[in-house]
Amino acid sequence: MSLPQRIMMLCLFFVVLLGACGNDKPTPQTNMPNVVHAMTGVSKSFQVKHRVKGKDVLIECVAANFPFQKGKNGGHINVYLNGQKINEVYTAAFMLRGLPAGKHVVRLELVYNDGKVTGMLHEFSVTIP
Repeated sequence: MSLPQRIMMLCLFFVVLLGACGNDKPTPQTNMPNVVHAMTGVSKSFQVKHRVKGKDVLIECVAANFPFQKGKNGGHINVYLNGQKINEVYTAAFMLRGLPAGKHVVRLELVYNDGKVTGMLHEFSVTIP
């Protein structure tokens, strides 16, 4: 390969590389059943999908304009199992691992890190074999 061809290939490589470095984040894709929509008075939607896999529950949340992140301007999900708060989660997708056999009630509540409650919550039941 000649030097001009190498330079042309290098330039093409950098154009492709820079084009792939945008701020667009992919939307989670899933085929999980049990989609439920909850609307609040502030016109924000909170969608939750969940799936039981063995003793684990896979959970995926979508909340328009909600900042799932740690820090001053972020927010998190308060996770309750059978009425007891078990965790604060800072990501939109997560798993509850190793649940004991039986029926459980999972409640998810979106909260800003400064303590402000959004009013967006979702509750569902799962049965672990």
